[in-house]
Amino acid sequence: MILGIHDGHNSSASLITDNIIKYSLSEERFTRKKNQRSFPNNSIEYILNELNNNDKKEKENINIIAVGGLFRRGKRLKYLKTFQKKMNIPMLYFNHHLCHASLYNLSDFKECLVITMDGGGDGLSSTVSIGNKKGLEIIAQSDTLDSLGDFYASITEVLGFKPMEDEGKVMSLSSYECGGEVDIDIKVIDYDSNIKSFKNYLGVIGHESTKALRNIFHLCNINLNSVDFRTKVLISKYAQKTLENTVLKMIEDFSNETGIDKIVFSGGVAQNVLLNKKIGENYDLYVPPFMGDEGLSVGSALLIRERSNKNKIKNKKINLKNTYLGYEILNKNVETLIENNLLKNYKVNFIEDKDIPEVIGNYLINNGIVCLCRGKMEFGPRALGNRSIIALPNKENKERINKYLKRDSFMPFAPTILYEYMEDYLISPKYNPFMTTLFDVNKNNIEIIRGVVHVDNTTRAQILKREFNNLYYDIINYLYDSIDLPVVLNTSFNIHGEPIVCNELDGIKSFKFVGDVLLLGNWLIEKINY
Repeated sequence: MILGIHDGHNSSASLITDNIIKYSLSEERFTRKKNQRSFPNNSIEYILNELNNNDKKEKENINIIAVGGLFRRGKRLKYLKTFQKKMNIPMLYFNHHLCHASLYNLSDFKECLVITMDGGGDGLSSTVSIGNKKGLEIIAQSDTLDSLGDFYASITEVLGFKPMEDEGKVMSLSSYECGGEVDIDIKVIDYDSNIKSFKNYLGVIGHESTKALRNIFHLCNINLNSVDFRTKVLISKYAQKTLENTVLKMIEDFSNETGIDKIVFSGGVAQNVLLNKKIGENYDLYVPPFMGDEGLSVGSALLIRERSNKNKIKNKKINLKNTYLGYEILNKNVETLIENNLLKNYKVNFIEDKDIPEVIGNYLINNGIVCLCRGKMEFGPRALGNRSIIALPNKENKERINKYLKRDSFMPFAPTILYEYMEDYLISPKYNPFMTTLFDVNKNNIEIIRGVVHVDNTTRAQILKREFNNLYYDIINYLYDSIDLPVVLNTSFNIHGEPIVCNELDGIKSFKFVGDVLLLGNWLIEKINY
């Protein structure tokens, strides 16, 4: 068994056996601090406790520690060394981008171009590799000075948002119309095919890049002293267009050179679903479900698996059925909350599994907003039915949930659509259980699901097969049987700005602010005034 650790931005821990990812957890879910940067104490403790409770021998079978990322010092290094001493097993460190790239093992591709891209890690901001059964062959790199991820983060900061967190807001704004379109024509970063690298013409990154961009926009007569919505849209369009054109130019160069048209895209920039849609229109694309830095704990463990056990498991593909790899909601824990009178202000009933689809389905049909908090927590940035807020996908519910969560109104919501009916709602859809790309919505059905359609008539749909999450599927299928609608609005169960809820108590705390009913394990908790 391999224990993977990432102790930087969005820290995490994972446990991998020969061909199964058994546990993966983000530390932010325990600490309630978004993108937690620290040693993942709570995540590791949960994994070790689970092993100890289930089978003490399994705990003893952890024989090596994999660490995502090479460069660290001071307290970060001390924590790792102290933990290694406690476990008394070897520990290996791996390059940040190599860990991102190793997630190509989760795809079905026999050979692919593996693109990693983010703000920066271990001196690099992007890599290009060829991945196949022999492993990874790195063929190009961009250093942290020539970082597309940093460029996009700087734009995020220019617009008054939080860099390394609110880039999705820039992407969402880029789909709006300015009114009397005026393109910003500035080249600050591009791809150079001669040196096989991105090229940053600003010559600076981070806060210095933000300052330089502000100066450039000022020279272009763009007023940043009081940024109105139109200006935000204008700058966001510029950033998104720059990102898409530059990445596509780079991919085209390497695809033509190698003859490979299958792409694995990993790293923080791969969370940009508009970009992913553009790539997917020209190439066969796979984006790992934990493409951000939380995935480094998995990636580092995969590298040890590949190197140490190559002969033993070379024909065994990693079996990733879903991302339900974290903290598990237990009915007995909910019962403890009930005994301690923490639910005294709610109506509480126990529901058998077989009755859940009908009960929850009827709440949805009556336009109720339902919080789902059951089973194992998802790993990665998306809530996929176990820590979700769901509702009918209409405009009214979109506005209600936005109000509850105090969410920016320009941010779109996503749907979950049953696999069998995806072609009724989406144009050229593909199975997409992890919400990693966008689809154009069929114009005939836009009004039916208006609450989950963005202004550009796209949606970031989770396409759901029953085998992925049978209870969640059955809830939506009950809707289809009842009102001919195989779609729900699905957003993450958390207060805006907080991480997705983790445990039973988190579910209760967040339910105070959003939703009409909460399914916590098998316990249905209803607000009395619903």
